[in-house]
Amino acid sequence: MCTRTITSNNNNTLLKLKTIMFTLRKGKTMSDNLKTVSEIKLIPYADRDMLSSHPVQGRKTTSTCISAMKKSIIELGNFVEVNPIKVIYINGKYLIIDGQHRTEALIELGYDIPVQILPNDIDISRLMIALNSYNQPWKIPYYAKHFASMGVKIYRDFLDHMEKYEVTAGVMIAIYNKSSQRNQPVVQEYKEGKLRIVDDKHVEFTLLRLDSLRNLGKNPPLENSTRKKQQFQQAMLQAFENPEFNFEKFKKGLNKNKHDLNKLAKQKDLLEEIYKIESKGK
Repeated sequence: MCTRTITSNNNNTLLKLKTIMFTLRKGKTMSDNLKTVSEIKLIPYADRDMLSSHPVQGRKTTSTCISAMKKSIIELGNFVEVNPIKVIYINGKYLIIDGQHRTEALIELGYDIPVQILPNDIDISRLMIALNSYNQPWKIPYYAKHFASMGVKIYRDFLDHMEKYEVTAGVMIAIYNKSSQRNQPVVQEYKEGKLRIVDDKHVEFTLLRLDSLRNLGKNPPLENSTRKKQQFQQAMLQAFENPEFNFEKFKKGLNKNKHDLNKLAKQKDLLEEIYKIESKGK
């Protein structure tokens, strides 16, 4: 899995990590910890050979993740300076504890490498577990909330649409892109603050169609949990893309016939059931 280019750290997470940093050092008083918990240093690009991965890292880097990291550094500026590479210094070498992808991205770009030198007596294994346990990747909706909080109108509209029509963020991305699926390049643009609407009328029309499914179905009623489920919503988008699909017939079939939409979980099975219901609508 790629290292995140943007991380979300709340106050509780930071407090936990600070506490762990203090407790991981062996046989030291609190005052000792406060004096020597870490040191920030800039390793010149020319001295890059002094950096190497600590054996406890155990994770190989990938070219895909390094390329994504390079792109973020170029576009956002060297944000690594506010989140330095975590290392320990042993026998003339800086051994990387956390930040291997960031390090390789900086080296490939020809940048100096900011590092945070941790005390050698820190329990490296426990620190690795802590770093990977408390850093959580942003979920898709968080990006919209972030850009909306910065005043970006299209992301505020995106969140309003999600709330009003009870559509998932992934499905909203697809609808904005006039597609039934959220492909990776479009999702990446969304994460980078480059969300766009391909067709305003399509967005409004599609959301109204999905919203018209509220309170439909009698044998049994279409449950709200089903209607809000991403797999069901994406199956509906797939059906909408089919020029032979008759949405009005589907709604009539849903109101008159038995169906299994509430029982199904996979998008493929839901789509088959949607077509089956449509075929019975008259």
